Amino acid sequence: MLDYALVSPRWRKVLADLWGNKLRTLLVVLSITVGVFSVGMVYSSYLMFERDLALSWKTAAPASASVYADPFDEELVDSIRSLRGVKEAEGRRNVDLRVHTANGEWRQMFLTAIPDYNEQKVNLVRSQSGVWPPGDGDVLLERSSVAELGVTTGGSIQVETSAGRKRTLKVTGTVYDSSQIPSLFSGRSYGYINMDTLEKLDEERRLDQVNFVVEPWVLQGKETAPIEAVGRRAWSKLEQGDTTVFWLQVNKPGEHPLQGIINALIMLLTVLGVLSLLLGTFLLVNTVSAILAQQVRQVGIMKAIGARRNQILRMYLILVGAYGVLALAVAAPLGALAASAVTGFMAQVFNFDSGGLELPPKVIMLEAAAAIVVPILAAIWPVWRGTGITVREAVSDYGLGSVAAKGRLDTWIDKLLDKLKRLPRSVLLSLRNTFRRKWRLALTLLTLTVAGTVFMAVFSIRASLYSTLDDALDYFRYDVSVGFTENYRATRIEHEVLKVPGVKAAESWGFSSGRILRDERKLSEDDASKNVFILAPPVGTTMIQPKIIEGRWLVSGDESALVVNTEALKDSPQLKVGSPAVIKVGSRKLVFTVVGIAKSTLTGPIVYAPYPWFTGAIQEAGGARSVQIVAQSTDPQDQSNLGRKLEEHLKKNNLRVQNVDITWEQKQRIRSQFDILTIFLLLMAVLLAVVGALGLMGTMGINVLERTREIGIMRAIGASGVAIGKVFVVEALCIGVLSWLLGAILALPVAALLSYQVGVLFLQSPLAFSFSFLGVGIWLALSTLLSVLASLLPAWNAARLSVREVLSYE
Repeated sequence: MLDYALVSPRWRKVLADLWGNKLRTLLVVLSITVGVFSVGMVYSSYLMFERDLALSWKTAAPASASVYADPFDEELVDSIRSLRGVKEAEGRRNVDLRVHTANGEWRQMFLTAIPDYNEQKVNLVRSQSGVWPPGDGDVLLERSSVAELGVTTGGSIQVETSAGRKRTLKVTGTVYDSSQIPSLFSGRSYGYINMDTLEKLDEERRLDQVNFVVEPWVLQGKETAPIEAVGRRAWSKLEQGDTTVFWLQVNKPGEHPLQGIINALIMLLTVLGVLSLLLGTFLLVNTVSAILAQQVRQVGIMKAIGARRNQILRMYLILVGAYGVLALAVAAPLGALAASAVTGFMAQVFNFDSGGLELPPKVIMLEAAAAIVVPILAAIWPVWRGTGITVREAVSDYGLGSVAAKGRLDTWIDKLLDKLKRLPRSVLLSLRNTFRRKWRLALTLLTLTVAGTVFMAVFSIRASLYSTLDDALDYFRYDVSVGFTENYRATRIEHEVLKVPGVKAAESWGFSSGRILRDERKLSEDDASKNVFILAPPVGTTMIQPKIIEGRWLVSGDESALVVNTEALKDSPQLKVGSPAVIKVGSRKLVFTVVGIAKSTLTGPIVYAPYPWFTGAIQEAGGARSVQIVAQSTDPQDQSNLGRKLEEHLKKNNLRVQNVDITWEQKQRIRSQFDILTIFLLLMAVLLAVVGALGLMGTMGINVLERTREIGIMRAIGASGVAIGKVFVVEALCIGVLSWLLGAILALPVAALLSYQVGVLFLQSPLAFSFSFLGVGIWLALSTLLSVLASLLPAWNAARLSVREVLSYE
């Protein structure tokens, strides 16, 4: 072990500064650690996401696109496989039904039948446990659905078919399907069966989905347009087979469907991580400035015995580097563990395989730069300024006299305090001391204000997400929606629905899917739009309330009128109020006149046509595929029970139900998805709050050291320990409240900007901004609490100083 006596005096001083004031060292190391931890965690998480998500998606042989339609024969899959540009195509059958969960609830379930599990080539479903492939009457559960259903391998599930019959399926294993949206997001469970089981579920042995992969020469980087062109030809092939196509889903080449959401989340976390690092750096600058102010005499003595400025500069910069090394030793492993935990959680939420803990060299290098290089660069100016003092200035420094001369701010504060003479003297002293070291106050306020601004902005983002959701669902004026597997007479549907107790009103709607063409020519089909949903409600409907931003809504007497929402306009910008619109529905080309444009929020591309004219045009006059119901009760649970009763009644009366959606349940499910985002943002905001609290604690600790002689004078004239401690607690409270006030002012524009960006990143449109006064109130309480906690230890240290100790203080 190296003998301490052999260490040169200057390095002994560095060690003494590190070890001699353990609290200060701890605060500085913690402040740097939080920033380095945040940056390391975010970057490691990004690399792990990039590695794991890409690998999970690639090994699944993902489809370039998928086409969904009414049931069709397998021969049509062969015709799509023969299209130019298609490398491989496979068909599947999806059955939407109800499943009875372990907790006694009936929920939606999606069962997928695959013709040959051992010959899969597109969107591979991989066995995780149990029997492979599923036998007749068996089901394999997708792993993200196991917890939702509360059943394990060897158990069984009870399902209810669209015809109303209950069937029991044995769970013989679990599988992983990376192409499925996880149950947490979709709100439904997933299972996999063979084609023979379809008949037991009252379904035809036919297909309704085609997944295809394009040839490599079709692809043009990450562009989806070439795939869409092939998809439109596949759409036409299915239509030629006399089937109705509902949807064309195109995947960005080599990218997971949820990659955009994850990248946006990582970007937001990166911004907050960099903020944590910057705030930690500000705290370091504050601390280094205070150390130099406290050690003015030491600097003078070193210069008096021959030390050069560059030697002293190097000594203090090495001290800063030592703080960084200690911070790196703590932050690097913690950041890796946190990144692994975050990736594991995200893998569960977004349903991909996590590769586990990893600490790449590039992350270590970034953390080392954040822990050592950034603090040293930030400390150069305060150290250079502090070491520039002359010997005469250093030896004449007495602490009290070192306070800068009064400026305009000091004069204004003195006048204000003169009007507040009725306040206790200790409180007046605290208020005056708050503005004594303005540079230090500015850095401390900056740290706390940024933390508070981000914290309050996160609450406003949450409020804006909820406000956007409320606006979107305000479009729906019904409580329950029932969809059918085929077209039924609207009068029959409404007659049966109104028989169910609890139904207040019902409306049957026409429904179809199509593509918007530029004109009626055959050639225009090659550059048709993506799919749009066509809703045909009664003209005087009260079940929806679209927000018309141009033109008008459908009125009585309209025939070929069309209202287009803004989502549909993204793909067909040529549509204007008064212009013609050609929509291909099946083999028919319907010509409309656009009479209005409606705002779209979370509803997808939709166009609206008058019910009588549209159902007649597609030869389904008087028919409907869905019915919307308003419940008599406004209680959510009553509405859920009504949905179940409606489903049972309709199935008993030979109406094949495809799905039952409860509006409030949809709202709750989307809110839970939004909460995942806000929880992540809130965690990072809490990290910023921790940095701010550490900064305030460091500031108060330095203030105690600087005012040691003043404390002695107060002690000598009879001040108690409680009175002295109260001075520092009140001073910290003043700083906390002032930072809250500044943060509240800044939170409004910052929250508006962040809400806009979050909306564009996650929903492809700005959020309906709503400022959260709840967040302002919570941060006021938190900043007050943090201020008190941060000042307790410095105040206690000040309160226990004796007169003898302060008289001997240098």
